[in-house]
Amino acid sequence: MTRKTVALISGGLDSVLAARVVMDQGFEVVGLYFSSAVSKSFGKEEATPAASVAKSIGIELRVIDMGQEYIDLIRNPKHGYGRNVNPCIDCKIFMLSKAKAVMAELSAPFIITGEVLGQRPMSQRRDTLRVIERDSGLSGYILRPLSAKHLPPTRAEEEGIIDRERLLDISGRSRTVQMQLADRYGITGFSAPAGGCLLTDEHFAERLRDLFSHSSLVTPTDIRLITVGRHYRLSSGAKVVLGRDKQENTLILSLSGPGYHLFTPSGFPGPVALLAGDATEEAKQAVGRLILKYSKSPAGLQRAIRCGKDVFIPSSAERAEEELLTKVGSGPS
Repeated sequence: MTRKTVALISGGLDSVLAARVVMDQGFEVVGLYFSSAVSKSFGKEEATPAASVAKSIGIELRVIDMGQEYIDLIRNPKHGYGRNVNPCIDCKIFMLSKAKAVMAELSAPFIITGEVLGQRPMSQRRDTLRVIERDSGLSGYILRPLSAKHLPPTRAEEEGIIDRERLLDISGRSRTVQMQLADRYGITGFSAPAGGCLLTDEHFAERLRDLFSHSSLVTPTDIRLITVGRHYRLSSGAKVVLGRDKQENTLILSLSGPGYHLFTPSGFPGPVALLAGDATEEAKQAVGRLILKYSKSPAGLQRAIRCGKDVFIPSSAERAEEELLTKVGSGPS
């Protein structure tokens, strides 16, 4: 009878190696990839590094949407942030808590993670690994195959379900052993460490902090908009997002919906824009002037802007931009 278990698969090397090491002991592994609006590959789950590495070792990969609950967690994490707005400890607890349901479904004896003792200063210290186990309700059930010999044995190891001697003793920040194992197993297509998480990007973090400070409810659409365009705050507190190229204009158009007012140039080339907030006459004029500012059409032409059924010509009156607008960050790299 094939033994099944579950592994968190991020798309990075460590998580897929952890799964592969356990497969060497005859386990069938089901991978879990957690998707959220702060993932660089959000909306493209079939083409993620997680999908690539899962295919390379021949395992099923399930995608779990972290949803609004995760955004609320990011706003107020119990265990705080890393360097930017990355709540790494709370994030891991959240994912493991969700993975418990799959563990129960498969009657799995443990959950695999790719954590390496001492690799990350916030979330992979010995004390924080214990906190993660405690707060996820999985004490004794989280198997970390890459560092297992440095950690207390799990219940599965104590009961002989998995052979501890065939697990590894990696620790620290060096990647030498992992790269050797990747060559041995023929694993390719993995992402850089933390490379898929926008929360570690300082420019994204700046925009997200601004969003949290102005909005009591932040949605996945709001998060997606952080990743594109030029962002401005009007003096009223309303937010303006403008596309910088055709691809961004297309994405902004696709994200327009309830809670946003869409502005488009009427009959001339220029960026589209979304306004989050009240579309007062002053706000509309400000958005219109921004569209004209970044338009490539000749400045002498009379250029109209469309907002819903309304078509208007922005005022030509000069107004110091700093009196009306505050630019918010430069966007994630």
